[in-house]
Amino acid sequence: MSELLKTICPLYPIAGYTTQRSLDGSSPPITLQRPFVYFGKTYNNTIYVNHNGHLTFDQPWWMYIAQRFPRHGSRDLIAPFWTDVDIRQTGLVFYNQYISGHILQRATQDINQYFPEFNFVAKWVFVATWYEVPYYPFYYPVNGTVSQRVLTVIPMIPQVIFKVFQ
Repeated sequence: MSELLKTICPLYPIAGYTTQRSLDGSSPPITLQRPFVYFGKTYNNTIYVNHNGHLTFDQPWWMYIAQRFPRHGSRDLIAPFWTDVDIRQTGLVFYNQYISGHILQRATQDINQYFPEFNFVAKWVFVATWYEVPYYPFYYPVNGTVSQRVLTVIPMIPQVIFKVFQ
């Protein structure tokens, strides 16, 4: 990671598992270690980290053309960075879950800083990072984009923290 990015961008750890290099790919199904409530629906099973900047719950999804919200259909997704990227040659997509340790402490502090009325304590955090991913079509040299999503659960209220740095 560049020294400038480390200095100016307080990202959560860029670590964990990585997806396979491909165009319009996805992670394998990731078993959720804690239920995740999103717009009133509880997800207990799996989540997918898709290369094109979104997370899905029921299956991987290749779609790279952003669509208008709200999407009235059967696919629920989290997509603040929905775009067409190509990681066949460079860039990585990382993901990790945390159920103990300093990441939970940091998420607790971050949420309480902006929402002190919740008196929140993180019990689960999911971090997905699109690290130096180039837009499609891929050309050298590349100055990739870094985008990170941090998911955690506030009882009765879904909370998604988006950190996007370019």
